Amino acid sequence: MSAAPAYAPLVERAPERSRRPEVSVVRGQGADARARQSASSVVTVARAIACVVVVLALLGFVRVTLSSATVATALESQQISSQIDTARSEGSSLEVQQSSLANPTRIRIVASSLGMAAPAATATIDLSGDVVVTDGAGNLSLSGSAAVLAQG
Repeated sequence: MSAAPAYAPLVERAPERSRRPEVSVVRGQGADARARQSASSVVTVARAIACVVVVLALLGFVRVTLSSATVATALESQQISSQIDTARSEGSSLEVQQSSLANPTRIRIVASSLGMAAPAATATIDLSGDVVVTDGAGNLSLSGSAAVLAQG
């Protein structure tokens, strides 16, 4: 007996199909690539516009800041000028008042109304030497200083 089975199964073979040609896909070409490229350019333009808007906003902020600083400085300068004018006018008024008060004629009139009179004689005291005397406790002594002055 042989090793082969007595019955042999019939193997049905599927009919052979015609072979299709192999197709390889190359990405990046065609409508999909153009759409991605278009989207990329839109994003780039949007970023550029956003940068321009940010730069313009910063320039506006700087301009407003400088303008407000200029206005504040101008107001402060105007206030200082006003204070200077006021001080000058007060100075002029005080000069006129001092001139009026220092007038010798006015001083004589005011003194006579207070019962004062011009002295009959005047004397001059020479204080060229040191006439200050101190007592035993180290305090200034007016009577001692007057005595030294009268002797000298």
